[in-house]
Amino acid sequence: MEHSLAKRYRSGAWGRWGSWVGGFQRPNDWLRGSVQRDDQPMVDHYSPEVCPGCQALLPAVDGPTHPYIPSSPSCWHRYGELLAAQYSNASRMAFHQVVVDAYAVQHPDGDDLRAVQSVGIHLMTLCLFVERAVDPTLGTRLHKWMVERPVFHRLKSPESRGSLTVLDVPVEADAATARIRAYAWGEDAWSAWRVHHATVRRWLAESGFDRTEAR
Repeated sequence: MEHSLAKRYRSGAWGRWGSWVGGFQRPNDWLRGSVQRDDQPMVDHYSPEVCPGCQALLPAVDGPTHPYIPSSPSCWHRYGELLAAQYSNASRMAFHQVVVDAYAVQHPDGDDLRAVQSVGIHLMTLCLFVERAVDPTLGTRLHKWMVERPVFHRLKSPESRGSLTVLDVPVEADAATARIRAYAWGEDAWSAWRVHHATVRRWLAESGFDRTEAR
């Protein structure tokens, strides 16, 4: 049975957003698409907004955001569309946790205990996937194992969270293409936190993950 989010996306229930995503995959494409010929007046069909987390430029939308994963409403909406694509395709679910981890670590938030813990465990599994080739389908099980192990503390967010964003994993692409893009995004996001890599690896050791597993 198709996931309910997927149904909404496939049916076009999310309105103009779906058509925009289909036409433009990157912020620069959106900017180019808004330019008219010199002999025509400028027509700006959408109001852009920059995500405070990943800096993705997207058409502004009214909508909810997450309580401790700060993003613009449009970025959170785009992430929801990507999740719908993941849930509706078993092959894409094989790397689903890479998508979740990359998004989470690009949108950290302050001293909220939930946010501190969220960034910590998502960085931990992202490290395992990127550096040690651990199977992402183990993500939920790994998080349950990790959550009570190390004593997490807030990590100062890097000024740049990476050059790739949720826009770089196509919603409509086949699973093989999406997997390549998702891993590229995950590696980019993990690299952005390089100043804290030693801390994350220590947390992994405290959780019982032997460094010898690294590839």
